[in-house]
Amino acid sequence: MTPDFLVYNGDPDNGINPYRPGIDDVGGDQKQDDADFPPDPVTMFTAADFNEHSQLLVALCKVTPATLLKVSNSGTPAITGVRAANSLLLSTDFDVTDHGAGDTEISCPASKLMQPFAALVFSQAAEDFRTSARINATNNGIRIETRNSSGTLVDVDFVALWL
Repeated sequence: MTPDFLVYNGDPDNGINPYRPGIDDVGGDQKQDDADFPPDPVTMFTAADFNEHSQLLVALCKVTPATLLKVSNSGTPAITGVRAANSLLLSTDFDVTDHGAGDTEISCPASKLMQPFAALVFSQAAEDFRTSARINATNNGIRIETRNSSGTLVDVDFVALWL
């Protein structure tokens, strides 16, 4: 059954955490055209059209970032922008931990955001900075390192993709 809530939001009132949609969440992919009154494929959607759209939607949701975070970091990292499929998610839902120069951890409870599968990060500075991201030790967030061209950990603004 298709849920009556956006799966990326979850259903907080019923204790359902946010998650990526499966085929059942988008109406299934087993629709059939009416045998007696088939749709005109030129002017109407067919069951095959619906089934393909459902499969495409689920496939795209598997690889789409759950959220994009813009982090300003000139010594104390802070989330300054959030773009997410979850319409209830706020920057205040994240915990930002500064582990020292160039070492930032961002976490979020599973009740607010699906736990990460992986992470990507991109420096937002004009110089030659190197960045890396990984899932944190408790699997509830991501850990980011930013380095200058010499390999030294340094604070720099970045954008992180929570996958």
